[in-house]
Amino acid sequence: MKNLMSSNETKPVTKRYQCPICKQMHDVSFPSNFAENRNKYPFTFVYMHKYVNATNVEDKDKDILTTLYLDAQLNIRGVEALLAEDDTNIVSKEISKEMIAKLTKVILEMQKEMDVLQKECCEFKEKYEKLHK
Repeated sequence: MKNLMSSNETKPVTKRYQCPICKQMHDVSFPSNFAENRNKYPFTFVYMHKYVNATNVEDKDKDILTTLYLDAQLNIRGVEALLAEDDTNIVSKEISKEMIAKLTKVILEMQKEMDVLQKECCEFKEKYEKLHK
């Protein structure tokens, strides 16, 4: 079940729908105030789930990008789904966070290396200037 609840929310609203691609029923939970202050209704909510029970072996475990159309009472007014193909560039939130964490670690390591190299460069410049005076 997809859950958008934060730890301080007390009244979750859970809605159920059937995915038009995988034909499975899915539950989605929202904070009770999730529909407040939207520009228009219905509004869209997009997320992904896996195509677990695919009859075609090639589709098994592919991502299904799902768009839900929600009204002001968080009722689902429509569902659209798209099966991600091999050339589709969709990255889940979890994978994005993992990638960002790894990239941040590499950037910080490179920054430390850069600091060391800059310090060594300054030291070499000083030695060079002393030798050529």
